[in-house]
Amino acid sequence: MIYIDKEKLKILFKWYMQEVGDSLVSVLVVDREGLIVDILTRDSEKTDEKKFIGAFSSLVELVLKKLTKDFDLGIFGAGTFDTDKYRFIFCESGSDHVLVSILNHTALVDDVFPYTYLTADKVARIIDGELPVSPVIPKVKRDTELEKIKRKMEYYQSKPHSPEYVYKLSLIGDGGVGKTSMAHRYVHGVFKADYKATIGTYISKKECKFKELGTSVRFMIWDLAGQTQFERLWPDYLTDSRAGILVFDITNRETFENVKKWYDIITKVALPNIVLILVGNKVDLISSRVVSTEEGMELARQLGLYYMETSAKTSENVEDVFEWVAIQIINTNIEEINENLFDKQIEEGSKFIISSPQLKILNQYFAKQLDYCIGKKDTKEIVKYLDILKAIEKKKI
Repeated sequence: MIYIDKEKLKILFKWYMQEVGDSLVSVLVVDREGLIVDILTRDSEKTDEKKFIGAFSSLVELVLKKLTKDFDLGIFGAGTFDTDKYRFIFCESGSDHVLVSILNHTALVDDVFPYTYLTADKVARIIDGELPVSPVIPKVKRDTELEKIKRKMEYYQSKPHSPEYVYKLSLIGDGGVGKTSMAHRYVHGVFKADYKATIGTYISKKECKFKELGTSVRFMIWDLAGQTQFERLWPDYLTDSRAGILVFDITNRETFENVKKWYDIITKVALPNIVLILVGNKVDLISSRVVSTEEGMELARQLGLYYMETSAKTSENVEDVFEWVAIQIINTNIEEINENLFDKQIEEGSKFIISSPQLKILNQYFAKQLDYCIGKKDTKEIVKYLDILKAIEKKKI
């Protein structure tokens, strides 16, 4: 008989209900026998509803087996079932339990699934009980194009680097490459050879301190499940990432070949100037290696990334990877502060008279220079000058 922290489950359920909204009528966890482990209903006075839920829970295993067989969902089964009054979402929560979400029949399940997988993963870890689990469910929202633009504007207008700010860091790559092992090694200093596959995403926090700089970077680490059944959730979970670690397994060439796919996915939804690093994991398995260091470095060069190799098992370079990311964030923030100061100096400094023809010639000159730019740094410099010229033209100086 395993001990289950039901108090923490209740808090988790409340967070789940809060984020999904009124469409979520009830949430419960059942075991493989169909017995209810814990339940939370939005209106506890509706006793008839509880009886209905209890009766329906006995069908959980049968429904899940059918869904897994019909849709080939793999290790973790998930699916929906509709009645005239309710919509049910079933999501395996570890090997022995199922999270059942009961919604109004009009609810849009695609909006609920990102939160369901997050909750199912946390339920599995609460039941497992080996590591601390936060019951907090963060907001997950796919922005419209207008909201994306607004977020970018807010980002560029944000405050300089502050140790109080939390940066979202996403660990991405195919399933089984060792992302969860890396996260646990870095956050908790432990390694397990039999980690359960992540359900949707696993979230943890860690502060990276730099005593010599008198500052730190606080990470919220999103360990993304790489299995294809979670593919529709990836954009939601990766939105607004400030940093990303692209991980492949040096003993599995397919995971290496899929790196470009992961790079494309995260760069579409992440924040501007995202800090990315490519990591080849499992270097402790020397005899099984199929991807060379040189290949990893060449791919990183093609993508414009830095490359490191790690072993979550021995902890080799794991902390260094996260520290490298933190340093890049600090450097980027300092550069943006300097640029803002430079722009301010231009606005407050001496002003010169320039005619429209002269302005046109300068615009043409700098625009032409873009054709000769080789790296990102050169391009960034030219674009900065073009922005200055646009500001001059707009203010009619």
